[in-house]
Amino acid sequence: MADQLLSTVSHHSSVPDNYVRPESQRPRLHEVVRDADIPTIDLGSLDVSRVIAQVGDACRSFGFFQVVNHGVPDELMLSLMAVASEFFRLPPEEKAKHYSDDPAKKMRLSTSFNIRKETVRNWRDYLRLHCYPLEEFVPGWPSNPASFKEVVSAYCREALSNGRYRSVCHRAVVNSDTDRMSVASFLCPCNSAVISPPEKLVGDGSPAVYRSYTYEEYYSKFWSRNLDDEHCLELFKASDAQEAGRMKQERLPPP
Repeated sequence: MADQLLSTVSHHSSVPDNYVRPESQRPRLHEVVRDADIPTIDLGSLDVSRVIAQVGDACRSFGFFQVVNHGVPDELMLSLMAVASEFFRLPPEEKAKHYSDDPAKKMRLSTSFNIRKETVRNWRDYLRLHCYPLEEFVPGWPSNPASFKEVVSAYCREALSNGRYRSVCHRAVVNSDTDRMSVASFLCPCNSAVISPPEKLVGDGSPAVYRSYTYEEYYSKFWSRNLDDEHCLELFKASDAQEAGRMKQERLPPP
């Protein structure tokens, strides 16, 4: 299956049919707001309360924000992007050592999103790494390029709202001239963690929008679907007012 990696071919003269999306699913660039006032949050501010308030406002209004003064040196970020690009330029036989379509694996190289389910694929390859605790996972990371473990682990060291915070749809638009490389960091709970809104967000006039669920349940459903399916969170919506009331009742203190 590793031969399906896009990065195994240095240049594509055309887009394969299984990557061509219907017109209705393609990005509409004429709708892009280029002068949007995206919130910028200064993480170096000494006013912690103000920073917390800014994060909350941005999550409610936009669903995302950009940060400055985050403490990660520019040199380290440039080194990370360089070693990531070097990894994807490795020979196919080297990258094949890390290829897997099993979402349960802690370290794997794959392509698209879920090629077991998809009829139309996404134009991307990705390397997924679990990194906490570092001493547990780093030994299993790729050793080629030689600086991969050192640079990525250095970067890692630096580096639930009842529907009130917006969950935006992430879409990256690529072009035929240049590669696009991104490094995303995700903070995930343990499998047994129960996901539910804080008590103060569930009350009179504000019933629970989603039922309680474990992270393991969410992860399983997330990887069993097609990226084009409905938002995974929709699968956990409280079915009706009775379900919402039940969740609220569960939160009441014992008599």
